[in-house]
Amino acid sequence: MKFLVRPSRAIRASGVQAGGGGETGFAARDAIKRERPQQTMKSNSHRLARQPSRTQRNDVAARIPALLTMALKEYHAGRMAEVERLCLQVLSLDVRQPDGLYMLGMAGFKTERFEMAERMIRRALAVNPRQAFYHSNLGNALLSQGKPIEAAASFEQALQIKPDHYEARFNLGNTFMAQKRFDAAAAAFKQALEIKSDYCDAWCNLGTVYRRQQRLDEAIDCFERALAISPDSADLCCNLGDALHVKGKVAEAVVWYKRTLSLNPAHNRVCNCLCNAFFDLGDLAASTAWCERALAIKPDFGDALMNQCLLELLEGDYAAGWRNYEVRWKVYTPRAFAQPLWLGAPLKGETILLYAEQGLGDSLQFLRYVPMVQAAGGRVVLDIPPNLRRLAAQIPGVAAVVSTGDPLPPFVCRCPLLSLPLAFGTRVETIPARTPYLAVPEEALKKAAALWWPADGLRVGIAWTGSLTHPKNRARSVPLDLLERLFGLEGVHFFSLQMGPAAAELAARKTRVTSLAPVTGDMADTAAQMAQLDLVISIDTAMAHLAGALARPVWVLLQNLPDWRWLLEREDSPWYPTARLFRQPRPGDWASVIERVKAELLDLARQKRALAAEKRAALGQTAEEPAAQLSM
Repeated sequence: MKFLVRPSRAIRASGVQAGGGGETGFAARDAIKRERPQQTMKSNSHRLARQPSRTQRNDVAARIPALLTMALKEYHAGRMAEVERLCLQVLSLDVRQPDGLYMLGMAGFKTERFEMAERMIRRALAVNPRQAFYHSNLGNALLSQGKPIEAAASFEQALQIKPDHYEARFNLGNTFMAQKRFDAAAAAFKQALEIKSDYCDAWCNLGTVYRRQQRLDEAIDCFERALAISPDSADLCCNLGDALHVKGKVAEAVVWYKRTLSLNPAHNRVCNCLCNAFFDLGDLAASTAWCERALAIKPDFGDALMNQCLLELLEGDYAAGWRNYEVRWKVYTPRAFAQPLWLGAPLKGETILLYAEQGLGDSLQFLRYVPMVQAAGGRVVLDIPPNLRRLAAQIPGVAAVVSTGDPLPPFVCRCPLLSLPLAFGTRVETIPARTPYLAVPEEALKKAAALWWPADGLRVGIAWTGSLTHPKNRARSVPLDLLERLFGLEGVHFFSLQMGPAAAELAARKTRVTSLAPVTGDMADTAAQMAQLDLVISIDTAMAHLAGALARPVWVLLQNLPDWRWLLEREDSPWYPTARLFRQPRPGDWASVIERVKAELLDLARQKRALAAEKRAALGQTAEEPAAQLSM
């Protein structure tokens, strides 16, 4: 876990309706389905049971619409127990009355009894299959049970019956969101808005799609449109605040978060958002206070519990922090294993699975514990991302290294990598900080050594951004425009360690930076390249962890209040003895960080030039040889 910010749960309710197509009434049909009298036997008598008279049948026919009208009123008032009572009265008069069945299903839906809702609405559809809103809310019941494919079929059926059924289009969009088909979801929400332009929930969920796609300006616009329709919606205020927060407009986000609280003082999620916001503003005391307030409202709130333990770890309280860090399984879905969790009991040669659970940097940091598990008697099998497999295979004594997703060999117990500090009772003063604890494969070293490197000058690897899907990547990344202030420094040769979009961004610029992306296949290649460098400069991303694990000199560029593992105020790291930490003096101030790095680099380059001059003098040389270019 790398940060305090948690993405907001921005999706609105699924457009569940008691009537159809925005109507407030029930299906237009006879209130009672007349059935043929049935012959029933009484004891040993062959007499027919007494049948209802015409007057009685007329009385039933008159009672059902009145009962349904009362049920609808109670539904809109939120009194679901009363809805059920009235619907059961309807069904006692006509067991196949579709609106009674449907309303009973909707009461089940509102009380989160989704299987019951599905069952009742299916019974209503068996009687009257041409009601679009029956199909639409059957889809909602299915979607709530995690059945998006079946749900989509129900929404499509509703749209075949009623093409302008905007709720069905909205709900179809929610189905696509559940499947992470964001482009399709956006299209469905837009279609709903074409039918009903003031459809607040559709604007909200379209904004949520854009938020998840990092299309933040469009997300903000959608939330603002939704708020223009429903200005007193606490959830919408929170969603707008969240989008502004991720956009980097934290002070504006705080205004909307506090507006949320003015509308709903018990809104525990927005208290957690304020915890995150004040953390990013550099106010640790306020961040902690808002976290405590979120937990006062909802003591089992997973996101706030997670933030609480991250704050404990940041402040160096590892005793409480590692114990409470297990709360992450309230926030993230753990991998399912039949084998028990291991948390430090003696191992007597049993095979234990150690497995990655988060990012590459987390795996690199906590692979240091593998020898300790072996020393405790474990035969270690590693489940690791494919990008790290060659590196992990260099750890002595590991029984097997498996790429995540591949079949696993038999094992007796298991432990996620980030639970190992808890298993070993790690404190700040007992961090296993001996480096290097990773080694580079020989073939990767030969490949890197065969490249042409500059003969003189300082060789510096740089990494200025991380995964674009990381919720805090915008805040932790250094703008490339700022880094360009370094690229012209005399006697310093820069090599980009970035892959993917960042490498493409660099290639589009005319800089003196050499990209290593074309000769990099995995992290073992990057590790070998680091062996050829004098220094690595990285933000808080996997490159910093890799350099530290290899005992290479690394300068880590950090936010004002960083991720928990870098602790507070100090310029060194108890995790990585070769690391120096360059912290923002105030939130967002990368410029002063880069100026400090620039001065330090110039000094380091001068030192290397002086050493090179001394070496040449000792060898009787009088001039520098020209620097070679890296061969690709």
